[in-house]
Amino acid sequence: MTNQKQNGYVFITVAVIITILISSLTIAISNQNKNIDLIQFYENSNVMEEEISAIELVITEYLNSNFKNYNDLLVNSSFQTNYETPTNAKISVKIKPNDSCFNINSLFYKNSSNNLEVNRVEFERLNSITKKLKINNDVIYSIQDWIDTDNVNNQNLEESLSFKSNGFTWLPRNYLAVSNTELYMIPGIIKFNEIVGDLLCVNLYNFKFNVLNLNSKKLYLLLPFLSEKNAEDLLAILKEDIWPNSKDKSKTIKNISNFQKEVEYLLRRPLLLKEKKLLDNVSFVSRSMYAEIIYENNLGEQYTSSSKYEVDSENIVKLIYRNGPFKEIPM
Repeated sequence: MTNQKQNGYVFITVAVIITILISSLTIAISNQNKNIDLIQFYENSNVMEEEISAIELVITEYLNSNFKNYNDLLVNSSFQTNYETPTNAKISVKIKPNDSCFNINSLFYKNSSNNLEVNRVEFERLNSITKKLKINNDVIYSIQDWIDTDNVNNQNLEESLSFKSNGFTWLPRNYLAVSNTELYMIPGIIKFNEIVGDLLCVNLYNFKFNVLNLNSKKLYLLLPFLSEKNAEDLLAILKEDIWPNSKDKSKTIKNISNFQKEVEYLLRRPLLLKEKKLLDNVSFVSRSMYAEIIYENNLGEQYTSSSKYEVDSENIVKLIYRNGPFKEIPM
């Protein structure tokens, strides 16, 4: 009986050990599978980023070619918008100007000591926009707090406190903004842009706005001396090859001098000195572009990536930043 019990005990012990070993092996295999999945996902992610990077290189080369030939980041029908990669992924690209807006960095300039100073002309431009829209100008001071290098706001209170009171968990950059994403980090800008339609934007190198890309509402807001009717009439003139006040009957050269003539013609008066200053940031070419890249892998999963391109201080088009890729969640 003892031997049987002992044998039975041994059998039970061995069975338990085998069960534990099998369970351990199952867990190990399961973990291994997870590791394989993680490695595969990492590899797939790397491939996707490499293929998106390749498309960004194509965009950069295309824009550099356009700038070299036309001094303008034009996007025409010659640009290929759809691609298929070696991994059978499909990529579509949409490019649009990123200078039909007020660049928040234009509120500052660098002085002789390379320090940031408030640009009073652009401050007044933005202030006049808030007056025309009949909204609080607190957004201007929020932008100042984000960019200026001190740690206090216009009420001499600590900047971090005003951000925390608005429910933000980050602190101001305290230098020129780089990405449009920063607009979401500044109190008041989201609401402002919802009212106006993305009037505020970020460009690192190019402070001017292209009047040829503006609608009448934006033109009316960005040039305070214009009425809404003036803005509509001016846009109609700008679309023509020959402007009414051109010196001859050949195609009008789109420059500030000719632009000022048309503005004064519509206003029936010469511009004041302070109004002429507001033309300093007017442009007729684009030097900043925004691209949206949609990546669809061979499983039908979609990812979105956005990237920004600008003409830098050396007149070379460069990729400024990329956001993404982010997986699209089916609705």
